[in-house]
Amino acid sequence: MTGGIAYFLDEDGDFPARVNNEIVSIQRVSTPAGEAQLRELISLHVEKTGSGKAKAILGNWSEYLPKFYQVVPPSETDTPVASVDVGDQVAVKA
Repeated sequence: MTGGIAYFLDEDGDFPARVNNEIVSIQRVSTPAGEAQLRELISLHVEKTGSGKAKAILGNWSEYLPKFYQVVPPSETDTPVASVDVGDQVAVKA
């Protein structure tokens, strides 16, 4: 999560059917700021973990970007992109 917004990679194409729309909203990553934030988060994940999957996502960005959703709680609905420095806010699990 970043400032109340989470990102989800939907490789199976079934994420919208699995979301409880009463507690969160989902939307595609559709702004340059959202795309930049997601890319920065994935890059940070690569830096911290060496993840091959994350490297593949970055290497095939145009293929993977349309598969990502932003998961937004009601409190963030009017703020589609968190305005935080993700480097200071993200805890990465190895």
